[in-house]
Amino acid sequence: MAQATATSPAAGRSPLEFVIDRIWRFFCSVRAAVYEIAILAILTLLGTLRGSSVPNTIQETLPFLKPVTDRWYAYDFFHSLPFVFLLALVSVAIAICTMNRAPSIWRTITNPTVTTTHGFLNGADASASFAGAQAPAEMAATIAATLRSKRYRVLTETRGDEVHLYGDRNRYAKLGTFPFHLALIMILVGGIVGARYGFRENQFTIPEQSIRQVGHGTGLSVKLEQFNDSYRENAMPEDYRSDLVVYKNGKEVKRGSIRVNHPMTYGTVVFYQSGFGQAVSVKVTDATGVAIFDDSVPLGEYHSTTNPNAPAGIQDLPQVGYRLNVIAPNEALDGRPEIGDVKLNTGEMYVQLVPIGPNAATQEVQGAVVGQGDTVTLGGIAIQFVRERRFTSLQIGRNPGIPIFWAAAVLLVGGLAVTFYFPHRRIRAIVAGNSSAAGGSLAKLAPLAKRDWSGQRDFFKCVDALEARLETRPVVKGRTDYTTLQESTA
Repeated sequence: MAQATATSPAAGRSPLEFVIDRIWRFFCSVRAAVYEIAILAILTLLGTLRGSSVPNTIQETLPFLKPVTDRWYAYDFFHSLPFVFLLALVSVAIAICTMNRAPSIWRTITNPTVTTTHGFLNGADASASFAGAQAPAEMAATIAATLRSKRYRVLTETRGDEVHLYGDRNRYAKLGTFPFHLALIMILVGGIVGARYGFRENQFTIPEQSIRQVGHGTGLSVKLEQFNDSYRENAMPEDYRSDLVVYKNGKEVKRGSIRVNHPMTYGTVVFYQSGFGQAVSVKVTDATGVAIFDDSVPLGEYHSTTNPNAPAGIQDLPQVGYRLNVIAPNEALDGRPEIGDVKLNTGEMYVQLVPIGPNAATQEVQGAVVGQGDTVTLGGIAIQFVRERRFTSLQIGRNPGIPIFWAAAVLLVGGLAVTFYFPHRRIRAIVAGNSSAAGGSLAKLAPLAKRDWSGQRDFFKCVDALEARLETRPVVKGRTDYTTLQESTA
């Protein structure tokens, strides 16, 4: 007795082919894509909320979650490997899905199926039937000529005593899906590049006439030449402007002014105006008279622990093993100008030398009041309060993916424009002998435009042209809906 044997779909294939097929199916899987996008959305949400008060609110409500929220604040989601990996995974999935669809799209353009079925024509939302005295071949030729006059490509195929027609227009517009998908891939690639090689400094402070290094491997430094501000009658800031000079490896490459919402860009680095405040120009010299610091110290980044309304600035002096604290008078003017037991007047600063390093615990903190233009000596170090200045606070961001985003935007808009402004229009028809009229023929046409009112409108324009050429009135279906839509959009 013969015995049937079942063969596995993988039978006859090498292990390598089987693995490649599984990988290909994974990247084409809609379910996998949904999971990838969902996880990516969750990481994006967590990364966005990281800079808000949400984690702090959670730990205040549920104190036992403090270790979790602390790690949440510390974790940089947008520069993390899981985030970059997911972006890469989605990029590869889009590329493979596009390649998977490419052969069928190209076949539709170059070698479409001409024949159709009566079931499709009868079930179409819109259709038209013509009965005429011409032979089927002659009526088919008339229909083809009419569609060609409407810039349709017409293909015909004879099946028995029936002539099948396929007409389409703007067939190459289907290729618009490829720049569109390429743009999506480029956006994701731009996100990867920006996540791995970009940076964002949320508080970058530069006093007037000072230069600060941007860092992050950019080779850039920025100088604040001048800061200008103006105020309304209620003392609120009306406008403030920073005049900047940008240097690349010590050479000036750009200068300009920035305001709020009017940043300055050099390459892929963008400088945004964020805030401003007061600074103190200080000169510090050691016992031999050598200057160890001659620059400005921004005030307001810190506050005195003995007077929360006293703005302060900090500057480390590792050459002499001290940290310089500069504390300004009380800015709230609430009658508490004192720093500890010391009272400050306008134009005075309180300076402290705080020991740092391995022997800091055995040394004392020294402090004194110094007026503008005066010098005070603490621990053998001369500290001169040169003058008051202002500083600007910037946000500096670099996203090397920006050129990729611009190219993606062009492709995205171009692909969408081609797809929507030059839609692929298709009409199918069957011309057969008319059994109810000897020697005549019957033609039935329908568009591939289900729930596409503009496609149906274009189809009925072709029907109107064919009616004029055949000089016979068709039996139409869906014309009422088309007329209603046309009137509602008029």
